[in-house]
Amino acid sequence: MSHHHRPAASPLHFSVREIARRPGAQSIVSTVVPAPAVLGTDMIGVPEGADMTLELSFESVSEGIWVHGTVAAEAIGECGRCLDIVRLPINAALQGLFAYPDREFPGDDESEDVFEFDGDVVELEEVVRDAVVTVLPFTPLCRPDCPGLCDQCGARLADYPDHVHDDVDPRWSALSTLVTDESLTEQKEN
Repeated sequence: MSHHHRPAASPLHFSVREIARRPGAQSIVSTVVPAPAVLGTDMIGVPEGADMTLELSFESVSEGIWVHGTVAAEAIGECGRCLDIVRLPINAALQGLFAYPDREFPGDDESEDVFEFDGDVVELEEVVRDAVVTVLPFTPLCRPDCPGLCDQCGARLADYPDHVHDDVDPRWSALSTLVTDESLTEQKEN
């Protein structure tokens, strides 16, 4: 485990001073860092401060520093059907080119995987966020066949598989009170 690569400023700042501008030089980092804020969506994400395991390779290329590797963590969210807690292990590939500040790229269509840096320290928060959000489900489920909640009373259907209601069309519900009132009147007359 390498700890000398990270200045105290942020756990996702990595010094590349030793390999910068030395094409072919490489640095391998394996570390556990706290997750930054907002690492996910409204429905599911890695809680701020939770452990993230980073396995990273920093490679010096002529344009800058090519970073690739994986981020592993546990995302926590809410089932989109029954609202139970969902815990999902995340193992996402990440990559990005951190271009030297003086490096010119042909054309205006810079790639999504190209980031600027000062030539000394790479900041991986955006790269990690992009990698994690990409693998998170749009609608997290506690299990693929989750039946959800009863749309009438909110009962959790997985707990009550035989749960049913007498379906009364709301447009007819007023008539049911009339029928009851009429039968009471008839009983009183008899």
